[in-house]
Parts: sequence; C-alpha cells; structure tokens
Amino acid sequence: MSRPLTLPAGLEFLADPTLVFGLLLLALLGIGVELVHPGALVPGIVGLLAGAAAIVGLVALPLDPIGLALVGAAVALFILDISIPSHGAVSLLGIIAAIAGGWLLFRSPGVNPIALLGLPLGMGALWVTASGRALAVRHRPFPQTPNELLGMTGVIRERAAPLGLAEVGGELWRTVARDDSTLEVGSQIEVLAQDGFTLIVRLTGPPAPSLSSRPAAAVGRDR
Repeated sequence: MSRPLTLPAGLEFLADPTLVFGLLLLALLGIGVELVHPGALVPGIVGLLAGAAAIVGLVALPLDPIGLALVGAAVALFILDISIPSHGAVSLLGIIAAIAGGWLLFRSPGVNPIALLGLPLGMGALWVTASGRALAVRHRPFPQTPNELLGMTGVIRERAAPLGLAEVGGELWRTVARDDSTLEVGSQIEVLAQDGFTLIVRLTGPPAPSLSSRPAAAVGRDR
C-alpha cells in the first residue's frame, strides 16, 4: 500500500475516501466517454478536472492498488458495454467491479457504505440507459434516400390538415396529402413523393380504433 502524504492548507477536504471515490469514477467515466465519442469535449474536460482532484486526494490516503485497478476495470467494462450487444450484462460486471474496488481502495476510514453502493449503481444505470440508446440509434434501420421512401406505408400520428406527422419506416415525418385533404390520426398512408423533409402521401385506409387515439412518438425526421 502507498504511504499517504499531508495535503497543503486548503486542500485537506480532498482527503476524503468517499469524495475521492466519486471523483475517481467521474474522471474515468468522463475520459472514457471522450475516447468513445471524440470531440465531445465536455466529458473529457470534466473527467480531467475530476481526475486532477482525485489524484490530489489519493496521495493523502492509504491506497490499495488492487482496489484502484478494480475501479479502472469497472469503467473499462462500462465503455465495452456500448460496443457489444450485452443487454447490460457487461455493465453489471462493471458495477460489481466498482463496488469491490471502492471497498478495497482505502483502509479505515473507507468509502461511505451508501456511496459505495449508490455511486456505482447510479453510474451503471445512467450508462446502461445511454449505451442502450446509442446502440438503438446505431442499429436502427431508416431510409437513407428519397427513393427508399417511395411506396412505403405508414400511419398518421398527428392530424394532417393539411400538414401533419406520419410514422414511416420507424421515423416521424412531416406529411401532406396529395390532394391537401385532411388525414386523421391512425389513417393508413402510402408515400408517393418527397419534398425535402416533407412526404407527399395518399390515404390507403381509415384510422384503426387502437391507433386513432395513440399519441405521437418522439420525432425522428421531423424538421
């Protein structure tokens, strides 16, 4: 174990195992996000600042290298989870590694038990949510060119009178009927043409009872 040093006046508050543990997780996670998404800047800057503060605190505390390695492994597992479809299993291993690392990281006084469990669980939950959305966007098929839209069918999600929203190919698009008629929510439509980000459609079926009152989904291609 490393021998702790005495911090200069004004920095003693950093010699807190719970604070250092939180800063360490934040630093590694921020830098990891920056590596996965180069150019994001904010995660990297936050990670570097948290890392600098964590290092200052680490030199003033009795440190166990095995605990530090486990915390680093935890963040590596979180980052790995966004690259493979593990359905959160890899992040779960990361949470376990973070808890074990925090428990071993310092001698008495150690990390506050609530923080020891809460920080990794909170970080893991946020990361699983974020990585799940990123993977969903990455693997979601959607039309790339106007030609792919022609002939596709969809459903009106917001009443078109004459302009509304329709779900086509898993995305919401601005929609107008070819004859400028009103299209009710739930109406079945077919794409005839595309004008920029607006689809020109024709009615192919009346609203289904189960769809007529369904609220619009999050806008994808609505511009």
